[in-house]
Amino acid sequence: MTATASLDDARYHDAAPFQKLIAESVAAMHQIPGVESAAVGLSVPYQRGLNDGLVVLDGKFTGKDWGSTLTYITPQYFQAFRIPILSGRGILDSDSPTSQFVAVVNTDFAREFYGEPNPLGRHLRTSGHVYTIVGVVANVAKAPGMSASAPVTTEPVFYLPVTQTDQGLINVAHLWFEPSWIVRTTRPVAGLTAAMQRSLADVDPNLPFSGFHSMEDLLARTLSYQRIEVALLSSLGGLALLLSAIGIYGLVSNLVVQRTREIGIRMALGSSIRQTIVRVGSAGVTAAGLGVVVGLLLSFGALRLLRTEIYGIRDYDPITLVTVPILLVLVAVGASLLPASRITQIDPARTLRME
Repeated sequence: MTATASLDDARYHDAAPFQKLIAESVAAMHQIPGVESAAVGLSVPYQRGLNDGLVVLDGKFTGKDWGSTLTYITPQYFQAFRIPILSGRGILDSDSPTSQFVAVVNTDFAREFYGEPNPLGRHLRTSGHVYTIVGVVANVAKAPGMSASAPVTTEPVFYLPVTQTDQGLINVAHLWFEPSWIVRTTRPVAGLTAAMQRSLADVDPNLPFSGFHSMEDLLARTLSYQRIEVALLSSLGGLALLLSAIGIYGLVSNLVVQRTREIGIRMALGSSIRQTIVRVGSAGVTAAGLGVVVGLLLSFGALRLLRTEIYGIRDYDPITLVTVPILLVLVAVGASLLPASRITQIDPARTLRME
């Protein structure tokens, strides 16, 4: 469960009251029955994060200014979200303003800026402070960029202890981002929102939460635009498939009408109904087969242009490239054989008597 609160408040523009609020509210939420972990973070998985500038001091791009997603967190953030620590350590209670400044990065960050999966001991500078990388964690899904319809993906992220994050940066970030209080509980969530609100009210009665969300809620909200787009594209694709089936049905049906006399003669000369149906229906299946072949050839070229827009599957995904042509062929076969089956109603003797 996560809860967000707006901290764009002059009372928390100074480090002391802000840090006191964070520490005491997290400690209070630890006292809620059933809570395993409690933490605060500037952003959570599935949400867009704060993009901040940094300088890589001893990495792949030493001395250059770059931008990446920054999240300040409290010590149990990774435990609450079950984000694996792959090497080194996470954020500790001992990471204070007077101790060595530390950072934890995800695997995308390590590979992007340091060219290696384990850059422990390397350094970066942001907001005038130098941070030593002490841990690497797994990637989590984020909503990148400014577009609400952008695909959820992973991106380079670095995590700083909230106690070591520049207060000026925090104040600016709170103009646009609401930090989240996170709890992981072993009990049903019923009543949890009220308990979290009471815990925050014990520290500051005048600071209410602005919303409560489960991770399922956050995921559904993040994917809402994508799901609308998928539903729309699926509807358009289904409509295109229906129109294609109607077209093939009309083509074969017209062939049956135009070739009724020919069909009657063939059947009178010994052609079986099965052979005749296959011969007539093959026109629609052949046209569909040629269309599938041409479409596959064009798709291989188009995928080279669209590969940067595809998320969640490989650009040359074998399941998609096999399943879709098979579906199209099956629809074409059905649309061809259905009107061709009307041949069974043709009486060869009657047909031959017709002029």
